[in-house]
Amino acid sequence: MKKLIRIVFILIILILFYVNRDMAFEGIIRGINIWNNSLFPSIFPILIISDFILSSDLIYYINKIFGNLFRRLFKVSSYGSYVFIMSMFSGCPSNAKYINDLINSKVINKDEAIKILSMSLLYNPLLIIAITPYLKLNKQLFILIVNLICNIIVGLLNRNYKANISTNNYMKKNFNLVNSISNAINTLLLILGSVCLFMGLSFILPFSHPLITGIFEITSGISMINLFEVDSYYKIIFTVIMMSFGGLSILMQIKSILKDADLDYSLYYKSRIIHLVLFMLIILVLA
Repeated sequence: MKKLIRIVFILIILILFYVNRDMAFEGIIRGINIWNNSLFPSIFPILIISDFILSSDLIYYINKIFGNLFRRLFKVSSYGSYVFIMSMFSGCPSNAKYINDLINSKVINKDEAIKILSMSLLYNPLLIIAITPYLKLNKQLFILIVNLICNIIVGLLNRNYKANISTNNYMKKNFNLVNSISNAINTLLLILGSVCLFMGLSFILPFSHPLITGIFEITSGISMINLFEVDSYYKIIFTVIMMSFGGLSILMQIKSILKDADLDYSLYYKSRIIHLVLFMLIILVLA
């Protein structure tokens, strides 16, 4: 039955692609523009900085200041605080890159990795501010803060999930600028491919709505909200829904970055539902 559904789905996509080739090309070009104008400038320097941090003593200072609190609250390695702090500034899928670095360094295990991933669906503040011009600055900051709080609550709710904490210490690596740039470019090309794929898919659909587009690619979905003539309250609701889910594009990027980790993503999917419910309740009460 699953094979039949998959075959039918692929056939529908192929038909839509050939019928709407021009729209598919437009979606891919739009994806390239989003990557070039928003994603690359905001993510590239952060990826280089993260490699520099891993080769410096800064990761030890982050671990020393926040590690014990993080370990007690969320029952994961204290080095998980590094992922959370960095993700507050760079967002996702950079969080997957940080987690992958810690897995490769053997300072967190698979269970800790999925717990940290589930509670670090954060966004680059500058990117969110740039793509939500339909909101005033105080509303933009409010959404970012509430999203941060929701991630913390998700982490607390998941704290007892397979709470076996790694006790390995991090071994500082040598910083190599050439390798760092190469790894950053590979990650960004992966992001480019995912964005173009899902932007193309969203454009060949016979209907258009920010939430539908946002299911495929969140950056484009949020950008479309500005074109809708609805009350600002509903624009906030649409934005919250997309930020809680993250979009299929980000999910593919995360899975691709962590492809060698062989993680069980069931906790991540459940956490997205919890995140959405929490986000909506807080917004409905306070917005």
